Amino acid sequence: MRRGRVNRSGWYLVNVLVSGIGYSNMSDMSFGRVLLGELEQEQWSENVHVEDLNFGPIMIYQWLEEFPVKFDRAVFLTAANRGREPGTLEVYRWIDPQASVNEIQACIGEAVTGVISLENLLIVCRHFGVLPEDVTIVEIEPQKEDWGLEFSPVVAAKVGEALEIVRSEAMRTTADERG
Repeated sequence: MRRGRVNRSGWYLVNVLVSGIGYSNMSDMSFGRVLLGELEQEQWSENVHVEDLNFGPIMIYQWLEEFPVKFDRAVFLTAANRGREPGTLEVYRWIDPQASVNEIQACIGEAVTGVISLENLLIVCRHFGVLPEDVTIVEIEPQKEDWGLEFSPVVAAKVGEALEIVRSEAMRTTADERG
């Protein structure tokens, strides 16, 4: 469902949510949260909203439900250990796994305890109908997952590339976005 508007040039402006997700001071696992700080300093067009969503998924669901802007697209930046080569940067469209009632309840249970997890955020917010259909994940494979302020060298080397991907995804247009 379109929620944006057509600008003076006749282009449909989709409302885009951008956020980096992760804990603070967790070396490579802080990738999304650290880069969020850089993204917040940039100048974005009026339809791109860079927001700090590093709080529990239940609070995020409530925030999205009450926020006056309804989003057409979301771009999330994070780190996740998926067994890839450390420093691997992967970009993919999130496909709703159609979580079972038990899986949703488990995510909600973790959410109310304050767990910050992109997967929980996605499942909880999709369950409550506040997540846009178009969700892009920009994800780095960590090398270091312990306490620390610094990224490992392989992850630090990907910062610029990750920021460029997020910018590109946030500004992405498709043929059907012409007003």
